[in-house]
Amino acid sequence: MTKTAIIVTSDQHINSTVGLSVPRINLDDGGSYNSSPGQRWLWKSWLEFNDWAQKLTEGYKRVAILNGDLGELDTKRRSNQIITANKATIQAIIRETLDPLMLWTDSLYVIRGTMAHTGKSGWLEEAIAADYDHTVPASKGVYSHYHLRLVADRVRLDIAHHAGMPSLPWTEKNAANKIAYLTRSRYLEMDAPPPHFVIRSHNHRTADSFDNFHTRAICMPSWSLMTEFAYRIGAENSRSNVGGLVILCEDGQAEVHKFSREPKAGRLWAIQA
Repeated sequence: MTKTAIIVTSDQHINSTVGLSVPRINLDDGGSYNSSPGQRWLWKSWLEFNDWAQKLTEGYKRVAILNGDLGELDTKRRSNQIITANKATIQAIIRETLDPLMLWTDSLYVIRGTMAHTGKSGWLEEAIAADYDHTVPASKGVYSHYHLRLVADRVRLDIAHHAGMPSLPWTEKNAANKIAYLTRSRYLEMDAPPPHFVIRSHNHRTADSFDNFHTRAICMPSWSLMTEFAYRIGAENSRSNVGGLVILCEDGQAEVHKFSREPKAGRLWAIQA
């Protein structure tokens, strides 16, 4: 009897100065970039997640899913918060940052995210997906997916990057209920079995419908700190949720395990008048 572990992460935004990064990056001109204290905390948490997930999934077939916004190109030039504009260097940084996950997983699915972050048609995610021997392609010659319908030991999963989420703390958690009910309704309209799980990302904040419906929707955390854009939209007192997800599937049954880390707030009232 097979057992399959689904390991999901998203929104790494590698190449952003507030995204996931190895501690030191060698640049094309011979210089280097040293990660910030916040990025070093993200890197430490990333290594902890990989250790946790690897131990949790011993004896399982391990399926890694990168659910969008893997890298950061800032194609709209909204800020200066990128490490380099050199495309070859960006891809090398991503591969090095992903090594802790790629070295122990059996297969890989890469989901395309937002073109403002990863380029038109998700070219950056497509290029990274094509780099790995254990990538499961979307079709012949196409290595990344916009939308993934996956069956793991009779557990059905509907996975894509984008989803809406309200910005207010008393309404944002209801996003998962909306996604669960809407997705289930669409499958019933198609006269098809609904998924057991719907996985969405993009908002850097978590929500979970749990057992409110027969379909469970989970909104994923990220691997990014607060961006300049967050300050512009008035989210200066909000924080991204950081972490990942493991779903253990066996004979039609599933167990959900969540990994989360919260950055320390530090001294909030350190400035004296």
